[in-house]
Amino acid sequence: MNWRDYQALQKVTNLGDRFVSYVDEGSGNNTDDDPVILLHGIPVWGYLWHQVLPALATHHRTLIPDLLGFGFSDRRDCFDRSITCQAEMIDQWMEKLGIAQAAFVAHDIGGGVALRLATLFPHRVSRLCVMNTVCYDSWPIELMLQFGHPGAKSLASASKTITSLGVALKSGFATSPNSEVMDGLLAPYHTEVGKLSLIRNAAALNTNQTTEITDRLHRIEVPTLVLWGEDDKFQLAKYGKRLATDIPGAQWEPIANARHFVMLDQPTPVATHLQSFLSATTAAVNSV
Repeated sequence: MNWRDYQALQKVTNLGDRFVSYVDEGSGNNTDDDPVILLHGIPVWGYLWHQVLPALATHHRTLIPDLLGFGFSDRRDCFDRSITCQAEMIDQWMEKLGIAQAAFVAHDIGGGVALRLATLFPHRVSRLCVMNTVCYDSWPIELMLQFGHPGAKSLASASKTITSLGVALKSGFATSPNSEVMDGLLAPYHTEVGKLSLIRNAAALNTNQTTEITDRLHRIEVPTLVLWGEDDKFQLAKYGKRLATDIPGAQWEPIANARHFVMLDQPTPVATHLQSFLSATTAAVNSV
């Protein structure tokens, strides 16, 4: 699926004076199943999940929002893009859609959002899978610190800035992504509005928003899978192993021959692990 076909699937909903674009595919095998919500990280958007979406949507109602300031959600230069505010947005968005609780599958800063939801909005989370996520003091990485400097907006045109960012992101892959995928991951940011929004997103990255929930991780009671591209240079596997230790009962699942963008390096193993986890834990959750 190319990014234009993916974008054509998106719907839009308003949350106060902001708006969120999202995909909502599949209906689930039975009415007792919670929906599955997939959260992306920085600097990408919901298109990140396009290779695992078909497999998940066959069995589950699957929703993928673009976080505020990302993709085709609101990108105006007038609101906070921190993971604290993104978690509050997801809570409001679920309320707007009438979704009481969901299984979360989340990557990078999306994982930080999901961890905040699981610790601070636990009624929203039925099951949790985090992949190569920010946590503890694992972030922001140097690339994003430099990108988020206010002066970055004046250094080069949007086209040159995003092209350079795309080259830097290739170190997040163990495989060689094709040009269609790479172009799609950064497609929303090739305008000056898109570039500035992405710079503001990077400026909002804040270690404190994961360190402050560290002593709450042991309170997470839902089934949890920590799935990690084991050769990740951006979010090292040692952080994933620590998460799997700190969250009671969490399952640690390293993925070989994969780096940060594990769902694009190894889409079939990732989809298989996700489906297995979601199927097994659906039975467990429904039996409570």
